[in-house]
Amino acid sequence: MKLAKGIIAFAIGMFIIVAISVGSSYLSSNVETTGKAESRNAPIISSEDKLPVKEPMIEPVSRKYEVEEFQAGMNLLVYGDPDLAEAEGYFERFRELGFNSVTITFPFYQEHWQANEVRTDPVITPELPDLERLIQAAQIQDLKVMLRPTMDEQSLLKTGHWRGEIQPTDPGAWFDSYFELLLMYADLAEKHNVEYFNIGTEFNSIENRYSEEWLTLIEDLRVRYKGDLLYSFNWNTVKNISSIEFVQQLDHVGIDAYYPLDAPDGASVDMLTQAWSKWTEDLSAQATHPSVLITEAGMIPIDGAYRRPYAWKIPGGTVDRHAQADYYEATFTALKPISEGIYWWSVTLDEDTGNDSLDYSPLNGPAEDVLRQLFVEEK
Repeated sequence: MKLAKGIIAFAIGMFIIVAISVGSSYLSSNVETTGKAESRNAPIISSEDKLPVKEPMIEPVSRKYEVEEFQAGMNLLVYGDPDLAEAEGYFERFRELGFNSVTITFPFYQEHWQANEVRTDPVITPELPDLERLIQAAQIQDLKVMLRPTMDEQSLLKTGHWRGEIQPTDPGAWFDSYFELLLMYADLAEKHNVEYFNIGTEFNSIENRYSEEWLTLIEDLRVRYKGDLLYSFNWNTVKNISSIEFVQQLDHVGIDAYYPLDAPDGASVDMLTQAWSKWTEDLSAQATHPSVLITEAGMIPIDGAYRRPYAWKIPGGTVDRHAQADYYEATFTALKPISEGIYWWSVTLDEDTGNDSLDYSPLNGPAEDVLRQLFVEEK
């Protein structure tokens, strides 16, 4: 009996020693891992973690431009739970129109214009696995991808403000929160070899005031993401670009080019192209970065909408899809010589883009024919 008790006591002692040893090893490992996760500068996507881009199994299209020559792209606006089959259809259609790139644009939000925290929304923000599938679906169609988280404005508009007017009461807290949000998507972009990551859109009020915060954000993102970084300026802040310190740390400067064109109803392509000249001269002089991308350009199919291309609705306006098509042609003619690419605004997933739709989409009308002529080689 004593021998049995001795054996049992010995076994228990050995179990405790092993448990302590394993626990110590786990704790040490866990502390190291946690330390890495909490560091802004620690990369978490290794080369082994990155997923290879699948070779496209598609019929080739005779594009006029490869992405190295000119980024011919479209914004796909995604809210909520995306319909992957619908997205796949759009990506295939973009490829057939000669596009070589697509921007996947999706929303996050903040509670009000002076908030110090940005958040995803369980209703309107796509989940990471959905974004992952969208990226892969675009790559299968041989489209280069830009990932673009963009602040939704619904909560801001309720108080008479928009994203270009936000004023966080604690800028340090806001930038910390914003970095953490961007980091999640930058890691996703790195994992899937996404070529371009857009770090901000139209934050007019905080672009020039917080240089140190922007520079730190860019520096820290570059540790985690090895693709190209860009920021999208609103058309009416281009004059400030040369004075903004963080601009020179970007790979590309984006312009959301909703310049109002001084042209009458029924303006021809030539008239619209001429109306663009006032703005293109300013843009060439003011956007001095080596690589300028037009990250948004477009208008709704209403006659004269080129005077307010930023307007989603023009009550009482006359529907004119040829006006939209003429605007596309004139805009391409005016902006191609001074930019590295144009991403048209936009096609919205899960939204009607039929002939009766009055949104920005150029599909199913003469604007789609113009795009095909601009980007597909004639056989």
